[in-house]
Amino acid sequence: MSKKAKHKAIQAIIALPLDDEVQTEAAYYARLCGITAEEALRIIEAANGPKGPVKGSHPGDRRQS
Repeated sequence: MSKKAKHKAIQAIIALPLDDEVQTEAAYYARLCGITAEEALRIIEAANGPKGPVKGSHPGDRRQS
């Protein structure tokens, strides 16, 4: 990766409001797969999906046996 591309990738990671763990994971996979960190972040976000409430997680939703 050239210096310019590496700098852009780092700036893309810094610009996104994500936690450190996801940024580290994206940087790792970007190096491993030969893609930019921004692309890796998009892939990770797509794989994780939306973070909504888990169905059936409310205590009142449990069946009585």
